[in-house]
Amino acid sequence: MALLHKKASEIPKDAVLLSEEEAIQYFLKLVQNWENKSEVWPIIYTPGLLGAGTVCTGFFINNYYRRALKLGSYGRLSSYLPAVALPAIMATFFHSTFVLPDIVLRKEPCPFATRHFTYRLPSIIEKPKEVLKLYKKLSGPIMLPITLMLAFSTAVTIFLTGKEYETVHKINLHLLELERQIEDQGLVSISS
Repeated sequence: MALLHKKASEIPKDAVLLSEEEAIQYFLKLVQNWENKSEVWPIIYTPGLLGAGTVCTGFFINNYYRRALKLGSYGRLSSYLPAVALPAIMATFFHSTFVLPDIVLRKEPCPFATRHFTYRLPSIIEKPKEVLKLYKKLSGPIMLPITLMLAFSTAVTIFLTGKEYETVHKINLHLLELERQIEDQGLVSISS
C-alpha cells in the first residue's frame, strides 16, 4: 500500500486511513523489510552517517581547544560527552524525529574549563568583548578547517536528505505499480 495524500472527496471507499504516526511507522517497517536494501540505503543509514560526521567534527574541535588551552589529559573524558557524544546523539535523534518523518509524509517545505581553574576564562556577562577576543585568538587558526567541515557537513546533509526524498518517491511509485497490477489482475479474473 503506497502512502498518498488525498482530499477527503478523493479517498476511495476501500482506502486504509492512517494517522501521521501510523503512516510513518508503516513506511519505516516497509523499508526495514524491503528486499533490496541498496534501494533504501538513504533511509536506513542517513541518521547514522550524520551522527558519525558529528563525532568527527566534535572530536576535532574538542582536541583543538584542549591543545590551545593546554589542558593536557585533565578532564579529557568528561569533555568528550558534551563536545562529541551528545551532539552526535542529538544529530541522529533530530534527523530521525524531525526530518525523516517530514520526508516520509512529504510535508512542505523540507526541513544542527573555568570550573576546574585549568584556564582562566573571562566572564561573558562582565567582559563580553574579552570573551570575543579570546574566541578569535583561539579559533583563528582553525577557522578554515571549521568552515570546511561546516560546508562539507552541510553538503553531505543536503545530499543524503535528497537521497531520502528520492527513495521515498521510488518506493511509493513501486507500491502504486504493484497495486495497479493487482487491480488489473483482479479485473481480468472477474471478467473471465
